[in-house]
Amino acid sequence: MADILKALDPRGFFNDVQRAPLAPRPETLAGKTVYIINSWPGETHGFGKVEEALDACLREKYPGVRLEYRTRMSYSSDDPRLWAEMKEKADCFVYFAAPSCSTTACAVTWPARSIERAGIPGLTVLYRYLEKDALISREREGMRIRLAETEFPCTNISENDLMQLLRDIEDALLRPLEPEELVGGVYTPAQPLRFCAEGTEDELQEYFQENGLTDGLPVIVPTEARVAEMLKGTSHAPDEIVATQMAPEGRIVTVEKAAITAVMAGAKPCYMPVILAMIELMGMDQRHHQTAKSTNAFSFMQVVNGPIRKEIGMNDSVCALGPGGRANAVIGRAHRLALINLGGSEVGVNLMGVQGNVTTYTFAFAENEENSPWEPYSTSLGFRAGESVLSILTGGWAHIGNYMLNPSLDDFYRSVKTFEMLHGITILVSPMRAKELVEETGCRSRKEIEDYFWRRFTVREGELKGRRVYARPRPDPAGGPVTDDTEMPLFDRRQIHVVVVGDPQGSNVVQGWSQYSPHSTSIDKWR
Repeated sequence: MADILKALDPRGFFNDVQRAPLAPRPETLAGKTVYIINSWPGETHGFGKVEEALDACLREKYPGVRLEYRTRMSYSSDDPRLWAEMKEKADCFVYFAAPSCSTTACAVTWPARSIERAGIPGLTVLYRYLEKDALISREREGMRIRLAETEFPCTNISENDLMQLLRDIEDALLRPLEPEELVGGVYTPAQPLRFCAEGTEDELQEYFQENGLTDGLPVIVPTEARVAEMLKGTSHAPDEIVATQMAPEGRIVTVEKAAITAVMAGAKPCYMPVILAMIELMGMDQRHHQTAKSTNAFSFMQVVNGPIRKEIGMNDSVCALGPGGRANAVIGRAHRLALINLGGSEVGVNLMGVQGNVTTYTFAFAENEENSPWEPYSTSLGFRAGESVLSILTGGWAHIGNYMLNPSLDDFYRSVKTFEMLHGITILVSPMRAKELVEETGCRSRKEIEDYFWRRFTVREGELKGRRVYARPRPDPAGGPVTDDTEMPLFDRRQIHVVVVGDPQGSNVVQGWSQYSPHSTSIDKWR
């Protein structure tokens, strides 16, 4: 007869929620100033037709109403200047989301944190298929932000549906508050139990699959004995808190919860310091929360530097980004399992990638420091040589690679210049190509080679203006006036990253990844 096992619950703990009432509604919009906020620039949010109809409707029904239109250039970032302006001038607001999971979450988060709490009443308009994501954000923020919903796309919305949506918007702006919208005080959500299930190994596999607690692949069942063994990989106490705001839903993670994740991913105890560092990083930055659940299916690249690479057997050589290396595969997989169980990522709810991204399964590797002509990547981020460091970069797509048949890399530069998102680039260079670059360019430090690439990633200012992601240009590096013919840097210099990885006996391979904004931490402190 099969043994009966008890599985520890892998889910992170919920933070207390500070609830707050909605702002009082006005009796009329006549003579009022209504702020119309768009999450995205241009027409890509799809609500243009609704905005036009809303504008006409409010002006016709409410004499003296004033409408102020504002567009968020970064939907996920705080905007204190806009909130201060609204506190001074706005009587109410309508916040339009977009056909994006992370944008919809932010279209609830910022009204809850910064607008309604400032006493300005309003609502969020969103697409119905993203409602569950909005409701999770609303619950987390402790404020019952009013919602008005429509089907996606709404560029061809019927007249009846448009009129109903306008009535819903008007109702949300004017309807007096109901009792559940006036609740304040601290609320403590129900926390996961210590054990989530018991049964045979096969039964528990089915339990984890059916309850969305895996990445779709089988896991190692996290029994007390297995987790206790995993905890031997760190000197930190099981109840020590690693993160208080684990992405994507801001949950609390202890060392023991991290060990449960490590067991499920198939880790050895010696991997624990890296996995703890990963969880620390994923709880540090609000942008990770949004990136982790985008409909655009972003992913995270994990790069390990320092002695721990060799200690735990990470692959920095042949097929380092591919299958075959246990440490690479498991550490990458632990990241995804952590987002699911510790952070609350759920497919169909707040993980809504239209197509998904294969690199979200596992994407972790070590830099090949021994065969690099430059200092370790981590030292360019301020860490000491010889220190074990984990860096996590955000993005998701390789735009070019692998063999660069043109020795001058002209094809590489041309391909990089077609990047849709201009946030930054991580260039993965094989050891042989790195040595060739030193000979070709004379760049003997990481800063020099990154400067070298930065100077070659330029586009005419006039061409940049035609891109959706265009923002106010940076000054011309040459110091002259900026015209449409000025060659402008494609990226911020700080977002050019070069990492050496691959077979030292292999050919001259280069990959250009849309990965940027590194967050790094010492792995050694988690030993």
